[in-house]
Amino acid sequence: MLALLTLAISAAASAAAPQGGPPALTLERAVALALERNPEMLRSRLQVRTAEADQAQARAAILPRVDLNASVTRTRSGGGEVTGSFVDPASGETVPLRTPAEVYSTYIAGVSVQQLLFDGGKWWGNREAKDFGLDAARESSAEARLQTVFLVEQRFYELVLAQRQYQVLAEAAARSRGQAEATQRLFEAGRQAQTDVFAARSNRDNDEISGLLQEARVELARQELALAIGAEPREPIAVEEPPRLLDEPDPPPPVEPAIAKALLSRANLKALAHSAESQRRAAAAASGDYWPAIGLVAGYSRQTRDPGTFTSSLDKASLLGAGVILSWNLFNGFETRAQVQKAEVQARQAENDLAFARKGVAAEVENAIARLAVARQLARVATRSEENAREGLRLARARQEVGAGTQLEVRDAELKLTQSQLARVGALVGGREAESALRRAMGGP
Repeated sequence: MLALLTLAISAAASAAAPQGGPPALTLERAVALALERNPEMLRSRLQVRTAEADQAQARAAILPRVDLNASVTRTRSGGGEVTGSFVDPASGETVPLRTPAEVYSTYIAGVSVQQLLFDGGKWWGNREAKDFGLDAARESSAEARLQTVFLVEQRFYELVLAQRQYQVLAEAAARSRGQAEATQRLFEAGRQAQTDVFAARSNRDNDEISGLLQEARVELARQELALAIGAEPREPIAVEEPPRLLDEPDPPPPVEPAIAKALLSRANLKALAHSAESQRRAAAAASGDYWPAIGLVAGYSRQTRDPGTFTSSLDKASLLGAGVILSWNLFNGFETRAQVQKAEVQARQAENDLAFARKGVAAEVENAIARLAVARQLARVATRSEENAREGLRLARARQEVGAGTQLEVRDAELKLTQSQLARVGALVGGREAESALRRAMGGP
């Protein structure tokens, strides 16, 4: 298992697809998959569709309403009542006279049109509130896209970092095995003590354990990436490292211009601004209930027993009317007042959320810039440290070969090299993560 994972990690690090498996997953492909399948992206798109429906519903208030009504009724009139009698000449019996029942159909059809003229600006305020609500939903979807891209990049780099760290630990384990074998040879030649042999073997085993523990971290990082891109956790994933992965991080931008750009570009701030404006328009619309509602209504209907006469000229079977409707709720238990106050409170809350979010974005930008600057410095220091540690290990081994050095010195040099390699990989990959965090904080590239 350890050898297989090492082979897979080496293949990913060299940007090659695993033999006989699916193509290695690039960062760009991972982002594309997440934008297509991530649950948060799906939810944001559905929220936009809901806001579009709310907008259409608000605009319907000013459009005329047309209703068509039609019915067919089957009627039986009369029940054979006795209206008189006569004597049957043949039998001499008295026979009652009954009126026959009348059965007929009645056809009724009508059309009516209603048009709102004035409602205190309520319909206009609601329409504007829903327009801004749709803008807020779209900006929220853009923010969800930004967060999804950031999440995938972080999960991708975490997997790459875990794999790189595994490579470092695998190399450390290989060095420990080689050192254990060299110590054994020196012991057999009478140039090392037996305690050094056991110490070298213990170091070898400890490094093997570290590699196995890192193997579990690689698997956990793979599962996290799978969830981020909307894949099944058990789905096999091999990633292809970005071309500039181990390059020195880019220098961070100046703080003030970066914050200014973020405050202008960040989608969540735009969404909160639109949401605050939507609440203000909703508060204005709520006060429209203090005013009367005025509208026009017109209708035509016709009732006949013959459906062929629906298109005939107007007569007593036709009704044609038009009028003005006024509706004014003079008192409703202060419900209107409560609704207006509630809408005003929600508008102030939205404004407060926007002000707080602006501070949060500025803090995000500052933290991301500081993190990138630290990662850049760490990468330089870690690179020098690795070079020095590699040279130190070479000298320690040379001293041991000639009997001037000890196993403890070699082990110390090996640990320093491993630590410096882990620090360098962590700083360089961390620099890529810091660049991603800065892009997210500033609202995109």
